[in-house]
Amino acid sequence: MLRPSQPHLCALVRLVHNHCGLGANAAKYSPDPRWLTADCVGDITIDELPQAIRGNRPCVLRRKGSNGAVALVPEDVVGRADESSDLLQRLRDLSGSREVRVRLPRESGPSSSSSSGSSSSSSSSSSSSSPSFMFGDPLNRSPYKRAESRRLRDVIDALRRQAQGEEVSIYAANVPLDPVLPEFGELLRPIQKNIAQHTGRKLGEQIPGTPVLYLGAGGQQTPLHFDPTENLTIVLQGSKRFRLFPPSASDQLEPQGGLLAAAICWTAGIIPAIYSNFDAWHAPLDRRPAAADVELGAGEVLYLPPGWWHAVQGSAEPNVTVVFGYAGSSLKKS
Repeated sequence: MLRPSQPHLCALVRLVHNHCGLGANAAKYSPDPRWLTADCVGDITIDELPQAIRGNRPCVLRRKGSNGAVALVPEDVVGRADESSDLLQRLRDLSGSREVRVRLPRESGPSSSSSSGSSSSSSSSSSSSSPSFMFGDPLNRSPYKRAESRRLRDVIDALRRQAQGEEVSIYAANVPLDPVLPEFGELLRPIQKNIAQHTGRKLGEQIPGTPVLYLGAGGQQTPLHFDPTENLTIVLQGSKRFRLFPPSASDQLEPQGGLLAAAICWTAGIIPAIYSNFDAWHAPLDRRPAAADVELGAGEVLYLPPGWWHAVQGSAEPNVTVVFGYAGSSLKKS
C-alpha cells in the first residue's frame, strides 16, 4: 500500500510535472484560484485549441458551429441509446466475440474509506441524482488490480442491465482499440485523421496503445488522479462529469507516493499517473482546493492537459468514451 506524501515530499509529482513540461513551478500553468469555478473551463473552437495547449488550460469543444467538436467528431459516430445510432449495438455487432478487460468495483474495507478531505455527513450521498460506484483503489500500487476478462457482448449486456437499475458490477476501461477491438477502431479512424489535420504538431507524438475505449453505466466513478499526457477525451454516447483541480493544487490533494516511489520510477524510466484517495465529490468547500466541474455530452471533446487532477463520473445511462493520448506539447517549451 502506498503512503500519502507530505507537501515537502512530493517528489513523484515533481518528477511527472518535469517530464510533461510543467517544470518545477506548476503555478505558472494554473489559473488564479479566485476565479477557478464551475464556469472557468471555456468552450472554444478548434482554432483556439493551440492557445489552450500552450497555457495548459482545460477546454471543451461543443457540438455547435463548424469549428466546434463537429470538426473532429463526425455525426455518424455519435450514438443515442434510444435510436438506431446506438453505438453499443454497433460495437456488439462488430466486435462482440472479442475479449476485453473489465474493472470490478473497489472492495469495501479500510483501504477504500474516503480520505480526510471528506465529511461523514456528506460522503454517503451521491454527487448527482444517479447512484455512483468507484472502480479503482488509489491506495494500492496497482489501482485497478481488481479486473477480469469477459466477452464484449456479455459486457454490453451487463451494462444495459446496470442502466436499468441492476447492481453496478463492471466497467470496461482503458481498452486499446487497435489491438483489442480493431473493427471499432477502424470505425473511429476519421476522428484520428481529423485530430491530426487540425492540431498538426501542436500536440506531441501519439501515445502507443491509444486511443482507448471506456464503456460504463449506472454512474461509475474513477478515483481522483492526473496523467502525464495531453489527452483529448471524447464522449460518443451518454455523458460524463469531470471535477478538475489544477497542477498547483497537488500538495492539497494528498498524492500517493513520495521520495521512494519517485526514485523507483526514475530508475526504471517510468512516468506514472498519480492517484489520490481524496474525496473530490464530497469534501466540503472549505476543505478542498478550488475546482471546476465539466459536463461532457455525446459528441463533445474535453482537452485535458497533463498535470490536471480529475475525478470522473459516468451517466446512469450507458456511456461510451474514447481517449486519445499524446506526449507533452512543444508549445509549453516555447
